[in-house]
Amino acid sequence: MKIISRIVLAAFAALLMIACGKSSTTYQYKTQYLPVQLVGSERWSLLDVTNGEVLAKDAFVNAPSPVVAGMFYVMNEEGTYDYYDVSNPTKPVAGHFGSATAFSDDGVAVCSRIGAPLCVIDRKGSVIRELPKEVSQCSMFARGMAVFQTDNGLWGYINASGDTITPAIYNSANLFLYDDYAMVIDANQSQNDSVVSFSVIDHDGKIMFTSNSSEYQPVQPYYINGVLLVMKGDTIVCLDKNGKEVPNPIADQEKVEKGGYADYSRTPSGDYIVIKDKKTGMVDKSNKVLVPIEHDNLIDINGERLIAIDGDTYHIIDRNGKPVGNVKFANAHMSEDNPYATRGYLDTDLAAVSLMTMFDETSACGANASTTLMDMNNMVGTDARMYVGNNTLILPQGPYFIQYVFDREVASASADSTAASFNYDARVKCVIISMNVNHCPPTTEDAIVKKVENRLGTKGFVYARDGIFCSDYLTALTMGYDKGIIDLIYYMHFNESVPQEKKKR
Repeated sequence: MKIISRIVLAAFAALLMIACGKSSTTYQYKTQYLPVQLVGSERWSLLDVTNGEVLAKDAFVNAPSPVVAGMFYVMNEEGTYDYYDVSNPTKPVAGHFGSATAFSDDGVAVCSRIGAPLCVIDRKGSVIRELPKEVSQCSMFARGMAVFQTDNGLWGYINASGDTITPAIYNSANLFLYDDYAMVIDANQSQNDSVVSFSVIDHDGKIMFTSNSSEYQPVQPYYINGVLLVMKGDTIVCLDKNGKEVPNPIADQEKVEKGGYADYSRTPSGDYIVIKDKKTGMVDKSNKVLVPIEHDNLIDINGERLIAIDGDTYHIIDRNGKPVGNVKFANAHMSEDNPYATRGYLDTDLAAVSLMTMFDETSACGANASTTLMDMNNMVGTDARMYVGNNTLILPQGPYFIQYVFDREVASASADSTAASFNYDARVKCVIISMNVNHCPPTTEDAIVKKVENRLGTKGFVYARDGIFCSDYLTALTMGYDKGIIDLIYYMHFNESVPQEKKKR
């Protein structure tokens, strides 16, 4: 599972928070406005979680992005993105961007128009800085910094003014998401090396310390609460900014552990979501009950407000369990689906080569015909109920979304649906690698697919039928696209493969 280990080093915060269920993060951003689908509606509204009032009721067909610094974006009917200010949430500030990130607390975002380079914009939609043409993708800003990739595949950092702080010299680089330090992997690190070397840098690009996976295996590539969580042998330890082992700064759960809970997890605000008798509540670190243990599930939004889930209905409560307003909703959109924007054009040859590095005759993205959920358990959290009815694990990686599709559900509910357990013997059936090229001219997806298909012989795949290619190991691969999304589907067994359509925009 070497490739999976390498991918996890660069995984996004949402996955990492799940992986470290007993530890805490700080909030990436504290939200006041939550995109929701009201009960009985298929459209999206905004909910002010401070008072429970609905803004822009049923105004959007597609889910708005997280609202940060009063700004958000929504995909419009033509498939491009419009930015809005929450003070006037139905009139776009700027629009028709082919690619976009959420705003940051700095009041800036990264976006591109079709056929144009990436740029940094302000709250009025004005361009602060157009990025160099060789920048192929750039992340959202976090703590005043964004990470960018150039055509040579290497990564660097810019500040909120678009100035280059660290040139593109890293094989892998992570956002300053929760702290003022970030983990990077140097450009001289080969992806085939069994030992991965990594460094930690500060905002100025200064290397604080360097280590490697034979000494420490990073659990997450982010500093959270001033420490980096790593595995030392079979034990999780904390490293400070200088690489010294230090006590866990948030190890305050002793009284909570004595509460006899089936499970618990620390919230960013320092309280604990707890499960007892198949119900969920919240206690503080002294085990004082804040939210009664009577809900099906709880999600901490910003330290002052939580989503309470009971059956199929969501509602907002405060940290004492009191209802905030009386709005019921059936769905909420809390995270940035893809924190990277991609320039409005790309080198289709490079894109094809990049896709082809992600698979061979026997495996794709680290998974092969014998891979089970147990092999990938670092991608799931401790609450199996979150995965009931789902047979897919999703891993965003740069411009790609990687979906590991299993032959059955990741988790199964108990007979009374109040508990669940993971199906650790579930087998990976196929891997789907998706790439959004909506920000590029409409000929882009066809060009990339043809270039990959023309080179599949170099990977040991030959054409079999209906656009499906097969290897001597009876793995199979097929490609298609629809609405500007390219899907490369890698099947572990040829007899399970299904043709894909190629639909032009």
